[in-house]
Amino acid sequence: MKIIRDPIHGNLTISRDELQVLDAPEMQRLRRVRQLGFVYFVYPSATHSRFEHSLGAFHIAGRIAEAVGLENDEAEQVKLAALLHDLGHGPYSHSSEIASNFFKKTTHEMYTSKIIRKSAVSDALKDTGHNPDEIAKIATGRKKPNSDIVSGDIDADRMDYLMRDSYYTGAAYGIVDLDHLLLKLMMTKQGLVVDEEGLSAVESMLIARYLMYPAVYSHKTSRIADSMFTNALIECLQEKAFTIDELFRMDDAEVFQKIRSHGGEGENLLDSIERRDLHKAALRLSKEDFGKSFEEIMSLKSDIKNLKKLEAEITEECGLERNELLLDVPPPQYTKEVKTLISDSGKLKKLEEFSPLVKALREAQWKYWNVGVYASAGDLEKVSKKAKEILLGI
Repeated sequence: MKIIRDPIHGNLTISRDELQVLDAPEMQRLRRVRQLGFVYFVYPSATHSRFEHSLGAFHIAGRIAEAVGLENDEAEQVKLAALLHDLGHGPYSHSSEIASNFFKKTTHEMYTSKIIRKSAVSDALKDTGHNPDEIAKIATGRKKPNSDIVSGDIDADRMDYLMRDSYYTGAAYGIVDLDHLLLKLMMTKQGLVVDEEGLSAVESMLIARYLMYPAVYSHKTSRIADSMFTNALIECLQEKAFTIDELFRMDDAEVFQKIRSHGGEGENLLDSIERRDLHKAALRLSKEDFGKSFEEIMSLKSDIKNLKKLEAEITEECGLERNELLLDVPPPQYTKEVKTLISDSGKLKKLEEFSPLVKALREAQWKYWNVGVYASAGDLEKVSKKAKEILLGI
């Protein structure tokens, strides 16, 4: 038995078998992958790793499993799945995923499942009497109902990252009433359900997430750096400096070294990022600005080829060179949480149907959602005018 001190949850207890899994090289790589990517440009102390977050999710998953009365074997599976749930994240996670999707459909869940099934992690799981396939299904949300604890609508992952990211950024928004929420959780055949008396705890968690988005997760500076880094990765992948599989095995420092040693446009973008000489925001457009073409512009967040095609068109029209202009289409905040099941006198209802506050939050999220056009050269007013003409003419 080992005790790990954690600033969020206090003493974390790790068994000998769990420690064997924790010490696998694939798990140790997460020590060198930042949880919040380039957010440290805005919040200098936000340099915590996915390793820390994975330990926190492991701890909360264990508490949830105990609260809903899972048997010991099931609880241990859930805890291990939570510990391993971020294994598939590449360096600067979301940039790696977006860049990879320019070439082929890629998700970090695919890599998480692959690593759990075939790696030193799977060897450690087998040595300690666990089935890697079962753990992989729970970690990636494919084994209901228990997988809801790790990858559901209100899960251990979200609970930990809100608390942890708030702590390390100093943004005092990520408050989760974890103790009260645990008292009001129950496990059903449909998955994890919150008793109606726990509604306020769920609502406060969603309010915390709502406030953390503009302040932290979608801060303009980090989104610009992410967009620049995404293009650096696309340049390197196109020029075969490394493969997608190799990218997802790297850590943050290693991918910087690979980009730098390859040279070219990727290195130029990286140099600018490291000097914090970032592109400037030339244009920001809201959902309201797009009107009827909003759905079409939203489709670009999952269609990276067409996103980059549109980016190239705007770049050419503005008389700029490749990578001097970037187009950024962020995802919406609330896609899963609003579907959380609430038990209302024994009847199950979706959270958005039960809570007027959550309905309001789902609509209010668009206040902070903007498509961004960022430029490193040229007349920003001219770029803004040209980009607006093209984007609103879709």
